[in-house]
Amino acid sequence: MKILSTIAVMILISLSATSVSASILDFKTLEIDFTNLADAGVKATWSEPDIVTVTTNGLGWNGEPASMRDGWIKTVPIALGLSWRAPSAVSVRVCINPEIEEIALNSGQVSTPYQGDVYVRFSPDTVHWSTWQVLQPREPQSSTEILNPGRHFSGTLRVPYIEMTEYRQLLGKYAELDVPWRSDEEAAVQWILENDPAFFERQIPFIGYIEFLYEGSFHGRQRITSFRAEITCGMSGLHYPPENDSIYEDRDSRPWSFTAVSGSEVLRTL
Repeated sequence: MKILSTIAVMILISLSATSVSASILDFKTLEIDFTNLADAGVKATWSEPDIVTVTTNGLGWNGEPASMRDGWIKTVPIALGLSWRAPSAVSVRVCINPEIEEIALNSGQVSTPYQGDVYVRFSPDTVHWSTWQVLQPREPQSSTEILNPGRHFSGTLRVPYIEMTEYRQLLGKYAELDVPWRSDEEAAVQWILENDPAFFERQIPFIGYIEFLYEGSFHGRQRITSFRAEITCGMSGLHYPPENDSIYEDRDSRPWSFTAVSGSEVLRTL
């Protein structure tokens, strides 16, 4: 079962004996089938799992249509970029199906419940996280979205330049060392943390992973069937070639993978 689809494209601009310059474009999708417990249980967690359950009809509960339970859904961390370089900005689009249905109240009136909110946050190591940032609701845009109405959200995550200044200075210092690959940011991060273990407690200078959080009300007999996120990011491909070409092996085919462990906790990532 394929969890995450990835397209990473490096467009070559110039090549010399000392450096390579390119633009790196990365596109990922996260699709969660909430009619399939095996799929949903690997990719997300949710509130009150003893009451809010997954069936072949989706994620929800069997209360009366006019009743509701406030709750949430959180995805596991999603790795971005390349194993040797992570982005500083990403654009995201989220669709939750189906759209909210009208409910008949005990008073006899009809009401359309609020569709809920979607948030996103980012991390360099799956332990230190930014604050949750809300995505904006949007109207369906493609013909597929129009034909399959749902709850649509979008937004952009961006690291402020001031948060990246010290990190970029340290990358420059790492590139002056006698190391196998001066442009390997994963190795540079390990070197930074060896010298300053609290570095990520002060700042988060890039987006190695993101998580999504949905908060809303689960209305009786209205079940969520799917969650789909589309993530797009671009990175500078300017780098020094490694001293040994074998260091490149698999480095452009896998995303950012540096993780830290908080206590005995090991996080599952996609």
